[in-house]
Amino acid sequence: MDIKFSGSRWRQIERGWRKDSDTEVIAPDVTLAHMCFTLGIPSERLAETGRNKAVEILRELERAKAPASEEPEPSPLADLEEWQQQIILNALDERPRSAREKALLLRTLAAKIEAQAVDGEQAPEAPAPQQPGNSA
Repeated sequence: MDIKFSGSRWRQIERGWRKDSDTEVIAPDVTLAHMCFTLGIPSERLAETGRNKAVEILRELERAKAPASEEPEPSPLADLEEWQQQIILNALDERPRSAREKALLLRTLAAKIEAQAVDGEQAPEAPAPQQPGNSA
């Protein structure tokens, strides 16, 4: 880490408790941002916690430490039209879910899709729709 930080302090923050003084420990925004950066936790994930100042600091760390030659990949969802994005969100709403559950589900699905892309697998083609009157 770029800031001075002891292992015992790190453990106190992880536990959320300081044993010697029997007090609650909440990481300052700067510390939390540096911890997330060290662990590779992206600012989008930290944003789910509501620690907005820490998110701002982490985003600045990500920008400052990013390799100059690396350009961010465009989001595949950015090319979708509004109605297509709404279909995806509606599918997630078929069963009541919190915003956190939806975000976790989307991250899980994205990781699976990325893993398939890395392995060179293609998504199976959808079967052709049957014509009315044809039996299977």
